[in-house]
Formats: sequence, C-alpha cells, structure tokens
Amino acid sequence: MPRSCLVQLPFPSSHEPDPLLSHYYDDYDVRFRSLVPEYFIPGEGLWEMPLWVAHLTALLDTAGIASAFSDLSRTPAEPDACAAPLLAATAPGDLVLVSPLAQNFRLALDVAGRLERAGRRVVLGGNMAPLAPEGSVHAVHRGQLDNAFVRRLVGLASGAGGGLAKPLLPGLASEPITWAPDYRHLGGYQGQVPLLRLNASHGCLYRCSFCGDAWSKQLTLVDKNALAREVDELTARFPDTRLIYIGDKTFGQSREAVGNLLDVFRDRPGYRFIAQTHVMQVREWIVDAMRELGVVAVELGFESADSQMLKRLDKLSRGLDDYTQKIHRLNDAGLKVVLNMMGGLDEETEASHDQTVAWLRDNRSALWLFNLYNFVPYPLTPDFPRLRERILDWEFAHWREDAPVVYRPRHLSPAASWELFQEKISTAHDIIRAPMTASTPPRR
Repeated sequence: MPRSCLVQLPFPSSHEPDPLLSHYYDDYDVRFRSLVPEYFIPGEGLWEMPLWVAHLTALLDTAGIASAFSDLSRTPAEPDACAAPLLAATAPGDLVLVSPLAQNFRLALDVAGRLERAGRRVVLGGNMAPLAPEGSVHAVHRGQLDNAFVRRLVGLASGAGGGLAKPLLPGLASEPITWAPDYRHLGGYQGQVPLLRLNASHGCLYRCSFCGDAWSKQLTLVDKNALAREVDELTARFPDTRLIYIGDKTFGQSREAVGNLLDVFRDRPGYRFIAQTHVMQVREWIVDAMRELGVVAVELGFESADSQMLKRLDKLSRGLDDYTQKIHRLNDAGLKVVLNMMGGLDEETEASHDQTVAWLRDNRSALWLFNLYNFVPYPLTPDFPRLRERILDWEFAHWREDAPVVYRPRHLSPAASWELFQEKISTAHDIIRAPMTASTPPRR
C-alpha cells in the first residue's frame, strides 16, 4: 500500500510581537472571555488544529494511501531538526505533504530539499505554494482538497506523475463534498485548543482583490450527512470543547448550507458559534438563522469607510450607510459584532484612513471586538500579479499580518502605511477598553 506523511512544521519567530498589538490582544482576551469564560489562550503550540490534516486523512483513505501525521510544531525551526524525524518515519517513494504559511515557507523548502534528495515525494500546498521554485518539490497544489487532488496523489504515489490541477469554474460546484474529515491523527489536541472549526461550505463567490480566499471562485457545499458525521467525531474526540468557529468564508451564501447546520445541531444543545460573513449577506433570515443556531459573535470584513476605495478593490458594497445599518441591526439582535479590520491596502490614503477612524469612533457602541490584520500580498490573492513588481522584501519570514507591509503601496510609503495601521490599533484599543453601552442609532 502506498504511504504518506502529513507534516505540521514549526513557525520560526522572526521578531518580537508588536507591543501595541500585544497590549490590544491582552484586553481583547479579557473582553472575549467575559462572554465565553471557557475560552483560553494556549500556552504553547497551535491556536487551532491543522484542519487540513483531517481533510487529507479522509481523502487519502478513499485513495487507499496509508497516512501518518508528524507534528513538528514544537521542534526547533531548523531544516536538519525537522528533516531528521521525517526521514526516520518515511521511506523512499513515500509522499510527504506539507502546507506552510509565509513564516515557515522557507523552512518548508529547505526541509523539502533534504527529503527530495532522500527519495521522498514532497507535495506542497497552502497559500504560499505557488512561489515554490520549479523543481523544488514533486508537486504544488493550488486548489480545493477534493477527489481531483486525490487522483493526483495516486499518480504521484505510483510514480506515474500527478498531473496538473484543473482551474476552478466560477459559481456553485456541481457536486457537494460527501466525505467527512477524519481526526484520528489530531486526537492529541484534545484540551489543547480553545475552539473547533467546522465548514458547511468551502470557498467564496465574492472576488475582493485583496482576499487570500478569492482564488476559490466557487462555492462547494458539504453534504448534510457528511457534516453530521464530522460533528459526531468532533463530539466524541473533543467532548469538552463547545465553542465552534464556522469556517464558511461567507455564512449565508448558501441557504442549504445554513439549513444543514441548523438541522445537524438542532438536537445537540450546548454549543456556541462564531460566524463570519459579508455585509451584503446580512439579511433578516440570516440574522434569524444565526440566533437559532446559537451564534454569539459575527465577524464582518471592514477594510475602509471609503466606499470608492472599496470599489477599486472589487469589494461589493451598498455604501457606508448600509454597512452602518447592518452592524447596528446585528448588535440590536444580541449578536456581538467583530470587525475583521485590515490595514496596509494598496488603495489606502490618509483621507480614507481618517474617514475610517472617525466612523469607528462614531459607531463604537455597536462594535465589540476587532481582529486586526495588515495586508500581505499572498500569491493566491487576485491582486498579487499587479503588486508583484512592487514587493520590496522577499524574505518570507517578514510576510506577517502584524508587521509593516512588504510592498510599496500606491499612495503611501510602507512606513506611513504602518503608522496608519498603528493608529487603527490604538483606536480599536480605545473602543474595547471602554465599558459596553446600549446601542445608539446609526450615524449618517
């Protein structure tokens, strides 16, 4: 039987955390745990399980490829230290599957070189994979984890070659996902992660130019029976973890996916959920479904109060007034509003930043928390081909969402862009330190 090894690499630390962000997230933690007391910050290791491992385990099973898991997250972030246990656990001809992020992408390539020279077949996935140099690994995967990918793996395992990934067609995928992720390699995370992640659909139909998930182009539903099997396994393996992050990029793009979640959890009391969605999806039926399901917090992307800037970034919007009304509608319904707020975007100006900060302060009564990110030009973002020539720093360890941008924005210097992001952090911190107050009417 062909064999494979799924690998979670460590994350090398390239610099000390930004002090403003660190202080902000200290208070973020206090406010979050006032609603969800059982939440905790892991002392070491990963914040979330590497969910791709569970998905690939199930897919490999369908292909008749045996799988093992090597968790190197606490191994020294050095190529030899990471390669040694992988060489001991595998044999020539085995598949080794790795899904690095930017911070450990260089490490992944260095480890892959050692494995390739020893006869292993390395498959690289994730949002950085397209930047792998030609010939550095056996195969690069740029798409969904699906049956087509399994066929590529079977070809690689047989030595016949893996073929090419087929481009995705926009729209709703013709067939749902009928397999459920298998968590047998991840049982050691019981009690070690503060929440679970669950998808009723994968992908997104929106095409925001800055989004690292816009490559999907299509929405693929998870069959209800497969969803129920996954929840059964999560319940059995992680009985004490009752907070679930709904990983659907845009909750509500499919009524069927929402209905499946409601059906699966109707007789499973005691769970609470965090959902993320697009402001264009915030409608009455969505709000009602969130409340019925047990959603306690809703994440919304918020990049700017400048509607013209958003239009240039291909983010669909009905304007700032509509956005304002939607966040107050959610807040009035008892749902906590969390803004996924991004700085460092190419179209940002000082004027658009000032407009954004003023709007945040005006609507602070409806805003509970902020997830703060600085833009990173990942190669799967639609904007990457346009920005590539303006990338100034190709040291991938510096490609961080808590650090200055690594490219030259259109209207600002990288230093000026970072100063504006720091002001966004300070504004968000001022808001979450203040006592929560009753909702006020939307500001025009």
